[in-house]
Amino acid sequence: MLFSFLCPAKTCAGVNALDHLAFELDAMGASKPMVIQDKASHDAGLTKKLKQAFSGSGMTMGISGPAPEDPDSQAAAMFVRSLYDCFQEKGYDALVALGGKAAAQAAKALNIAVSLGPEALTSKEIFQPLAPLVFLPTGTDAYDGTTRVTQFNGHPLSSPHLSPDLVMIDPRLMLTDDRNLLLDRALTCLAAGCEIFALSPAPPARAYAATIVCLARSALASLLASGLKGPDNLKAAARENARIHNTLVQASVMTGYLMSQDAPIVSLALGRAIAGRGRAPLGQIMVIVLPAVLESRPSTALGDLYLHLSTPDAFASVPASQQPLAAVYEIRNITHTLFSLSHGLLPRTLGEAGWSMDALESLRDDIKNAFGLTDPKTLTRIMARALDGRPMGN
Repeated sequence: MLFSFLCPAKTCAGVNALDHLAFELDAMGASKPMVIQDKASHDAGLTKKLKQAFSGSGMTMGISGPAPEDPDSQAAAMFVRSLYDCFQEKGYDALVALGGKAAAQAAKALNIAVSLGPEALTSKEIFQPLAPLVFLPTGTDAYDGTTRVTQFNGHPLSSPHLSPDLVMIDPRLMLTDDRNLLLDRALTCLAAGCEIFALSPAPPARAYAATIVCLARSALASLLASGLKGPDNLKAAARENARIHNTLVQASVMTGYLMSQDAPIVSLALGRAIAGRGRAPLGQIMVIVLPAVLESRPSTALGDLYLHLSTPDAFASVPASQQPLAAVYEIRNITHTLFSLSHGLLPRTLGEAGWSMDALESLRDDIKNAFGLTDPKTLTRIMARALDGRPMGN
């Protein structure tokens, strides 16, 4: 039961994965899916790939216009209401979200309405299974589509039933992000994966986290090896960006699964609160606060984390008693490397990002209340150590 909760979706990834979509829908008892797409997917004409995948399957497919970007806007509410009527009138029996956050949020909200009735969109919890939902990610914000939460008309909803039944990752659907965004997604996934691996008591979660760390570390190594700007040759840069992008989409999908567990990811909670009011992006803040988060709690797995952050030879060369320190050092080394490559533009500490302790203290109650972090003293120590980069023991 723990494993099915941590990973509620079946994940298919690889070249020509999309060709199996019709079969997978049929296995779920669906034959007439409605496709919800976002603006980027619509502008890129990605539904043509879906039509090719469905050719010869005998299935009928409906395609919506682009979903509004803001799920809390009046336009988003009208969009879902119009699709609800269409879904019922034409007898659709499944939903396919194509794109990123906007498509996923709209598809989840619509799935609640068509499965349980529109009034369920104002409920606090969803207790019943919903219609089959497939998520086809196109960008590195894929974790927004694989979590068990959604937002509709200012009302948050959370339930295991909101997770997609199937996530299909196909390189033909990828819309490459710029390198700055790729870097931030790599740092976001890396920080979340490291924290879960080191601090989660659930072995299935740690197994997924180890994979996330390896994927994110691989993408980050490629980004750092060629510099923050990438190769000078445009074709080489495009090939490298596409490869990094595909790796990070897989990491992001799995990160979304882990974001759905009950225990909060402290680096994510702090990252969202601090990045939302500062100039540094989410991933950068998460990797800055991560060492203090890892040092704030005892962990038997922190030493093993060093294996996934380094190489087998480097891991074997460090005595077991020093491997936890080596893991934290390896994370701090990432921020130092970014600081150097950016000529000081990318901060190593919250202080370098423009924060003071008084400003951080003003966020404490919001963080504690929103994410259930009930130990204010530890939270203050984490913020203080992230402010100047000192280890927690000093």
